[in-house]
Amino acid sequence: MRKSICAAVLVFVVVGRATAEEPTLNQPLECMKQYKMKEFPVIAWCFHNYEGTDYNDEYAQKVKAANFNVVVETGYMMDACRKAGLKVLYYSQTEDKLTERDVWGTKRTHPAQKDWATPAWLKENLAKYGDNPALVGYVIGSNYGRRSVPSGPVECAKWLRENKTGLFPWLAYCWDVEGQAKAGLSILSIECYRRKTHKGFGYDNKGWAHDKRNSYCGILEDGRVIANKFNLAFWPMFPAVTASKGQGEVVGSTHGQSEIRFQVLSAIAYGAQGVVYFVYSTTREVWKPEGTTYKAAQDVNKLVTEVIGPRVLGHRSIGVYCSRPDAPEKLRVKPPQGALAPGEGQLIEKMDGGVMAGVLVKEADFKSGANTPAYVMVIDARTAPLQYEKELKERTFKLTFGPQVKAVEILGAPGEPTKTAAREISLTLRPGDGRLLKVTLAEGAVKAAPADAGKN
Repeated sequence: MRKSICAAVLVFVVVGRATAEEPTLNQPLECMKQYKMKEFPVIAWCFHNYEGTDYNDEYAQKVKAANFNVVVETGYMMDACRKAGLKVLYYSQTEDKLTERDVWGTKRTHPAQKDWATPAWLKENLAKYGDNPALVGYVIGSNYGRRSVPSGPVECAKWLRENKTGLFPWLAYCWDVEGQAKAGLSILSIECYRRKTHKGFGYDNKGWAHDKRNSYCGILEDGRVIANKFNLAFWPMFPAVTASKGQGEVVGSTHGQSEIRFQVLSAIAYGAQGVVYFVYSTTREVWKPEGTTYKAAQDVNKLVTEVIGPRVLGHRSIGVYCSRPDAPEKLRVKPPQGALAPGEGQLIEKMDGGVMAGVLVKEADFKSGANTPAYVMVIDARTAPLQYEKELKERTFKLTFGPQVKAVEILGAPGEPTKTAAREISLTLRPGDGRLLKVTLAEGAVKAAPADAGKN
């Protein structure tokens, strides 16, 4: 049986080439349509909101040049971000000036972290900054873990909603998702790097990254399921650098460029409607324009903001296919929690080793149960910390769709052409890199097998 199926697979044929068309900006999920920002947010949370106009302008331009479109900041940065073309999620802990040395020993003045915002504070802040086009929302709480949603963020969200501000009320990292949903806090954010509870790619980042990939994807799978169940938009938060001790001394291994790419693109495979880099500090060596982390973020952010993000807005992930990695042995591990297995009767019949593919459907199709695939986010799942990354080379791999798929458009990176292929496609990618595929089903085809029918 398998032999006859394999014999029927169409080999990869490029049947047309064209310059990638300008993507039509899809509408956000229903739970996000009341907010004024309609783009896919690529967010830098930097904790670097220091005073000093010249320094702030330089910093904002540096973040924008890395192709971020949103930054978590305070009033000190509003004008600099506006001039640079960045949007601002206002970090709304009350501002009390605090002077200390940054990681390189330079004195900076920034807001001390005190109490979170209240409706009265929001009203006062909007009177000051509400006309600034950079402002798109407020961070109204963070780090609540598994505690219930506090009353403060609930009151702030209610006030923002009743006053029709169009501004995001963002409660960062709280596992009381049912409480969030009831309170109209429609953004689910999970920190994918907690030191003790989540391995992810955070903190020490030592050794080869297979266990980190699996832990990270397990967290993303939790977020995918929860966001779908409670009608929330998923914004996962991941680390861009490892933790530091004192004056720039970094704990553990610098993130490889493959790890940066993988964290962003795999989040989208799991249904992310925005991504949040926890940058810690842009003064670190790896964040200088010639640094490896900066270059990796600049590259993948451009792919997301120009090609992937505008298309995947308003879509839900119904599952992620994963194949077991090939040699070397240090990469040969089981697929992550909740991974789907390619096979006969599945949307994806076969993939080479070390590949991930997230199935994305329009929200309307998800709610109706049709689950008709619209896009598939395909990623080369090989990653390594910087010191090992030279062992991983660009490679070509194959992926075969089931017979219900008529054609596939491979949406290239900015400046690359779009390729149209049949059921079997080949992709040549760097470690951790990915491409978005647009899927067309055959006329009269039965809908693709539900993604949860093939667990690994």
